[in-house]
Amino acid sequence: MRKMGMPVALAELLLITAAPALGEVGDWRPTEQHVILFQGAIPGDLAQSVSASGGELVRQHPEVGVAITDGLTDESAAAVAGNARVARDVSVRAVPDLDQMAWSIETLPDAGATPLAHDPASAVLFAAQWNMRIIEADAAWDAGFEGTPEVNVAIIDSGIDPFHFDLAGLVDPLASIAFVPSLTGPPAWVDDNFHGTHVAGIVATNGIGTSGVAPHTTLVAIKACDALGDCPVAAIISGILYATSIGVDVINLSLGTAFPKNAPGGATLLAAFNKAVNHANRHGVLVVSGAGNDTADLQHNGNAVVTPCESGAGICVSATGPDDLLASYSNYGTSAIDVAAPGGDLIDTGDPVTAMVLAPCTTRSALPPLAGCAGNLMYLFVEGTSQAAPHVSGAAALLAAQSSRPRSAAHLKSALQRSADDLGEAGRDPAYGAGRLNVCHLVGCQAASANLPPERSVSRHRH
Repeated sequence: MRKMGMPVALAELLLITAAPALGEVGDWRPTEQHVILFQGAIPGDLAQSVSASGGELVRQHPEVGVAITDGLTDESAAAVAGNARVARDVSVRAVPDLDQMAWSIETLPDAGATPLAHDPASAVLFAAQWNMRIIEADAAWDAGFEGTPEVNVAIIDSGIDPFHFDLAGLVDPLASIAFVPSLTGPPAWVDDNFHGTHVAGIVATNGIGTSGVAPHTTLVAIKACDALGDCPVAAIISGILYATSIGVDVINLSLGTAFPKNAPGGATLLAAFNKAVNHANRHGVLVVSGAGNDTADLQHNGNAVVTPCESGAGICVSATGPDDLLASYSNYGTSAIDVAAPGGDLIDTGDPVTAMVLAPCTTRSALPPLAGCAGNLMYLFVEGTSQAAPHVSGAAALLAAQSSRPRSAAHLKSALQRSADDLGEAGRDPAYGAGRLNVCHLVGCQAASANLPPERSVSRHRH
């Protein structure tokens, strides 16, 4: 049996609270770009038409009939689009803010560990990773399920830090790309916020300071959000389609916003988003997204559609705390939630070490409060559905690694739901969907009873 990481002096910790509510119309900032959604083929002369109207054709995705232009007025964009649907792109605060800073981590792991010969459960800070134990990831590692570099998980987010020693060698530099360039690169896709690196470290790490669910999985950074966490919707859509085109196995979207159905252009952007997610699904790519942190019942959410949670055929993840209850901030709803996973909840214990999710911080953050990450502050405690989603992405990567034949996205989604621990109401319920993720059950291993978290028979939730 693998041992837990040795206790480490965590006299000082960095605390980041859950994301602010997402989806207020005021959170949207119109960009200079437009998204055109064609019902059929994209016209061959579209670039010339856009140029003649004073703009530029930035990208086109003929597989779903989406084109993205820059520099057009709303009127000229509509004229160029003709009978096609068109909407001005918006940049949304789809990644959480730094709400509250507390302490920094004082003790750092040994950076000299060898990446591919590690014991995930011997990471120096593993004692603080309650989240990995509650989903029995350590039992899966103990049974030999640690993933493979042949499986790729795309992180569409604020980028990834390939210089952090827990992520060094895990990020594919040739496949990674920036649709929103970093302020602190090169590379252009390096994380200048914090969010993408933290999310990536939940999927996979070198097991030096912390361990990810699928340690040997290859990560692909797709930077679609800027240093402040603002993400143009067109960049996210392009990121999904790009990841699908290069043949990744899983796409992680720890971001989101609520689209008012009657917002100008909202229906067109939603339709383009749906087409992108469904295109990925048809090509065998599982799209995993967080449910959002608004404490909203998505079953009865009025005029709002939370995307990507409610977009297309992906899998939407709610967040739980260390007590296995639905996190106090997590969205919920029977029609939306497929599975639950640990996202942390500070109100459970009042102690970030035992209640929040620990993962790496980027050394290239442009945020002044995170300047320490460039020096001795290398890991963050964070909570949110953003942290829940990558647990599921990592688990899907472990399952995909078991077969030399690609598994369909529908198969991965079904297996994740079937193997989940059925908490809350019997069967599918608004808080947990099919249940809380169990990695050991998913890959077919047996967990020792000593590793099982308490109160496995929890039958209540907060909402």
